[in-house]
Formats: sequence, C-alpha cells, structure tokens
Amino acid sequence: MKKKIFFILIALMAVLAACSNNEADTAEEEDTDSIELPVLEVDFDVPEHVEVGETIDLTAHVTFDDEPVEDAREVLFEVWTQGHADDSVEIEGVHQEDGTYTASFTFEEEAVYEMYAHTTARELHVMPLETVIAGDAEPSEEEAHDEMDHEHHEHGHDADEHDQEEAEE
Repeated sequence: MKKKIFFILIALMAVLAACSNNEADTAEEEDTDSIELPVLEVDFDVPEHVEVGETIDLTAHVTFDDEPVEDAREVLFEVWTQGHADDSVEIEGVHQEDGTYTASFTFEEEAVYEMYAHTTARELHVMPLETVIAGDAEPSEEEAHDEMDHEHHEHGHDADEHDQEEAEE
C-alpha cells in the first residue's frame, strides 16, 4: 500500500512539473512575440514643387531605433526624370549632423523628377522614393515609377555583398 501511494505521489509531482514547464514556455513565447526590432528609418525631405533651374539640397534624416545615424555606410541620391529611370544620376550624400545627409541638385528642365535616397546603415538598406515637379510639368500616371521595375534595386542582397561589388568596380 505504501508503494502505491509513493508511485501516485511521484506521478502527481511529474504532472505538476510538466504543467509548470508549459506555463513557463508559454510566457517565454509571449515575451518573444512582443519584442520589437530596431528599424532603420529615412525621412527623405524634398519639396513637392521647384522652379526650373533651381538648386536645392536633397536631404535624408537617418535614424536607427529612434537615434540619429552618424556613420551610415551609404547615402546615395538617385535622380531621373519620370519615364527615364535608365538615365538616372547618382549623387553621394554628405553627412552634416544629427543623422542628416545632403546633396545639391539642380532641376534643369521642366519635368517630373523621381528620386531614391539609397541608405545603407546597420546592415540594412532602405530606399524611400520621392517625386518633385519642376516648373509646370504634369505627372503622368502611365509613366509613374514603379519601384519594383527599377532593375538594379534588389532588396535581397546584404550590405557585405554590396561592399564586395563596390570593391570589384
């Protein structure tokens, strides 16, 4: 009789231990689900309209986890007239302060200009797209840029591959 009680107690303790482990696992899963990863954000600041011949600063405010990024690996502004993405111009952004990078650009013709602020920092790459209208140009819906059509903008590469490609050039 004592042996039966002993085995029942051991079985009961095993069941209780298993239940408490499941509760701990569930609590760990809930904690993991609520973790937010830091994000690389780029606030690409350009006016909507400019005059033909006007020179402005293209400005990118770069933050990671809400902190200014002072050491971005790359901030490259790519500019083209709408419908002519193959004829783009690339301008290296210059670090100013507080995570701000700028480059000057002159809008030489009356056109709709589209532009990316390619930004690589903290092993991440983002490329916000903006549009600026120079003069009285009218945006064309059928020529509006679809960022997935831009052939050399592959999000699948990582920063190390990008550096290796630059070194080979």
